[in-house]
This record gives sequence, C-alpha cells and structure tokens, in this order.
Amino acid sequence: MSIIFPSEQAKPSNLEGLPNQFVRPSFEELYGFDAITDALLTEAGEIIQTEASETLQFDEDSPIAPGINTYTNSDNTLSVTITGSTAVFNWDAVADAVNYNVNVYTLTTPTISVANTVLAPTTTVTVDLSTIGANSGQSIHARLITFKSGQFFFSTPIFNITF
Repeated sequence: MSIIFPSEQAKPSNLEGLPNQFVRPSFEELYGFDAITDALLTEAGEIIQTEASETLQFDEDSPIAPGINTYTNSDNTLSVTITGSTAVFNWDAVADAVNYNVNVYTLTTPTISVANTVLAPTTTVTVDLSTIGANSGQSIHARLITFKSGQFFFSTPIFNITF
C-alpha cells in the first residue's frame, strides 16, 4: 500500500514510529487522530509548550488528571467540583433547614475529619483540601448533614474524591 500526494498537497515532514509498530506521517498540524487531550494548560487555557515547541502533557502514571473534576453522590443531593486543591461543595436547599454541615473525611492515613457548617439558606462551601491535612492523590470522602429543628438528615456520601 502506498500514499500518493498530489503536488499541491502538503507532504509529511517526517515519519513517526508508534509503539504498536505502525508508522504514520506527521504534518506538523493536529488532526483528529493527533488531538491532544491531556496537555498541561495555562490559566488562559492555552497549551504549555517547551522552547523546542514540544507540548507538555500530563503523566499517564499519575493517579489523577489535571483540570477540573466534578463528583456527585448517588442520589444527586451533593456535588463537589475540584480545581487544583480547591473543593467547592454544592447542594439544593432543603425546606425548613436551619443549617448544613459538610463533613470531609478520609479512611486512610493521614486520617482527617473536618466539618464545615453553614447557616441556611447558604448551599455552598469551599474547602482547600491541601490545608486540612489530606495528601494529593489520597481518596477523600464527603457527606452533607442537613439540620432541621430537632432533626438531622445524612446524604449518601461522595466516595473517592481526589485532587
């Protein structure tokens, strides 16, 4: 099998060997099969490149991918969005709630258990996970406790949050 390039069409600048022993042409442009999905990005969302114009990509062996990750519990009553080590917890307001408590905890060393209480009608809490004693890559869990006059209710937990 051969590839024929008409004279007006761009020719590959080099050939690249892939791990599975196939060889494909490289046109110095990104096409669908070249799309970068795990590049490190600047605050402006631009791809970081070295002086040699190589794209810096996320290490595949790392336990988590960079960027924003959102986790939700099984009954969709609590969600958390992780950006770096900042966790923003959100939930829907509950009728007659007096206050809410977001409990962030681990089951592995170092063990932590941090309660963040807010008065209703507030339905969000921000926690910097790096300042509460958790390690990057450590599995963290969270649950919401809703307090009503003389009663309290536990949400199903969110398991395996990582930053």
